[in-house]
Amino acid sequence: MIRLIIIPVIALMMAFTVPATSQDDLNALDYIPPGYFLGGWQATGNELLSYPVNMGYLLSDDLPLLYEFDCIWYATETYESGNDQMIIEIFEFPSASDVFGFYSLSYIEPPEPDAIVVMPNYQMPPPPQIDTVRHVTRGGTEWMEGYQDRFYFRITVQEEFLNQTGLHAGIYMLSNLPGQAIPANMVGILPGSDRIHGTERYIRGPVGLDLLIDTGGYDILGFDQYDYRGVVGQYRLGGGEYYLLFIAEYEDADTADAVADRLQGYFQDRDWETVMLGAMSDGTHPRGFSNEKHIAFWSVGDKLALLWDLSGLEELQSALGQMENQL
Repeated sequence: MIRLIIIPVIALMMAFTVPATSQDDLNALDYIPPGYFLGGWQATGNELLSYPVNMGYLLSDDLPLLYEFDCIWYATETYESGNDQMIIEIFEFPSASDVFGFYSLSYIEPPEPDAIVVMPNYQMPPPPQIDTVRHVTRGGTEWMEGYQDRFYFRITVQEEFLNQTGLHAGIYMLSNLPGQAIPANMVGILPGSDRIHGTERYIRGPVGLDLLIDTGGYDILGFDQYDYRGVVGQYRLGGGEYYLLFIAEYEDADTADAVADRLQGYFQDRDWETVMLGAMSDGTHPRGFSNEKHIAFWSVGDKLALLWDLSGLEELQSALGQMENQL
């Protein structure tokens, strides 16, 4: 749980590279660029290190998602070059999986705020390396962002400087942050066939889930009762239709079965039409429903799979065929 304290502003003139000390002893502020970098951008000296809970007035829509991934530290500094201004923010998380989770969801426009559920941290071994800095537009605001190890960074510059200066600053950040940029280990359980690279997202709670599907605020996968983690990928049928595959991993098979029953009750209570689906090759019987869109879900051991947003029964059957023997 994030503690309700704030660290005073720290005046810190860093060397061009991170000090030679144990990475375990460093926090987000230690990776803020020095007072003068990129050949002309000067720090204003207003460095800030804080727990995110105290920065609601700065973080606004990001705060619920930061809570969900147990963000530890928030650090920021403003830089000036003549009349131009650049803001660099760094968010520190407990694990590389958590920072990937926030990165994978942060650019999606938030829904209306609901109750926030803070879930426990999961430590996972690192999968293969991924390096990236990307340009994001959300709600009329633009920024450059990237992540490495346990750190996510965001760079905001005036529009005319964003692509060039923001990219240079992002490359600087990647060269100074420790470790590698890696996705959550759980991404590896998503079937690879027909998956669209770069659409993978790691979910730790209902805030992240609501960014992807509209459930009317109902916690369909059981974050309110069970500790679990989820992963989502976008897939494409041969004819060109796109859909989402959610996989949630629970403590045991009984829990996965209970959530499947919960899902069935959710759709029945909302008068979704039951869709009759044949058994898969392993004998699994998916449960299907339709209401403008078609969905199906089934449990596999301690996991629950959910296909979302198919346009018709034929497309749903094709998507199920793609998933056979892959989970």
